[in-house]
Amino acid sequence: MTLVKRLAYVEIEASDLERWTVFGRDVFGCELAKDSTADCLQFRIDARPWRIQVSRGARDDLKVIGLEVAGREALLEMCARLERADHPFRMATREECEARGVYEMCLLTDPSGIDVEVCYGSLLQPQQPFCAAVGHGGFITGEQGLGHLMLVVDDPLRVQQFYGRIMGFVTSDYVSTKNYGGLAGDFIFMRCNPRHHTLAFGRLPVPRRLGHLMLQVHRIDDVGLTLDRVHEHGFRQTRSIGRHVNDNMFSFYCESPSKIQFECGWGGLEMSEDDDDVKLFDVTSVWGHKHL
Repeated sequence: MTLVKRLAYVEIEASDLERWTVFGRDVFGCELAKDSTADCLQFRIDARPWRIQVSRGARDDLKVIGLEVAGREALLEMCARLERADHPFRMATREECEARGVYEMCLLTDPSGIDVEVCYGSLLQPQQPFCAAVGHGGFITGEQGLGHLMLVVDDPLRVQQFYGRIMGFVTSDYVSTKNYGGLAGDFIFMRCNPRHHTLAFGRLPVPRRLGHLMLQVHRIDDVGLTLDRVHEHGFRQTRSIGRHVNDNMFSFYCESPSKIQFECGWGGLEMSEDDDDVKLFDVTSVWGHKHL
């Protein structure tokens, strides 16, 4: 049974919040939430109070993943699965829930050492419509959640088993390539809603847990306009525009102030419950996505 419904939010710890303000607001078109401070930035991309939190610190990496279930019954089932697997967790305090804008949640660390918060009852603020800082057609969220994450882990198969058996994620496909920027790469892609993958796992020679975060836009032109702003504001494009082989995403990649890559995408494949054939590919992209 798929318990997790979507990626709700992420927290990133970063050392240069001033540049992150420019990157999130002026490049990617996120709205800087009114409760942001000099030491904690909160970025909106829809009617939620925030989806990406960037807090000041030396880590320059992913700090927390927030995953959303439907309600209390699903959260209790998640806790029961964790107990049966003898995997530690604890219930969050009311103050912790309020800080995340959720009704209730449990806290745990996954087998790769990444902190995970499983929540339900996410606060919505339709009375405060999302307002991009630049001309923008908005982001695809809703039932598909924030976007997708590529996580760098030491044992991808072990992590896949955890998110499959405990969280209910479904494997979409595998990519095993001999040329990922000149290196061999093996990646596992898993979904929990129509988005082709919400989480992907791979073993990469990078000194951080978050390989990249993808945000999907409604309009293809916003991919190009975002790329223009990447160069206008002095950020580094890391992969050229291309089309991914598995999720059909038309996208490019660039480097955030924390060296974490962000992917700006359009046109991603949506899966149905009947799409139960797990596939294998030997390249990451049909064309493009050259490492720069």
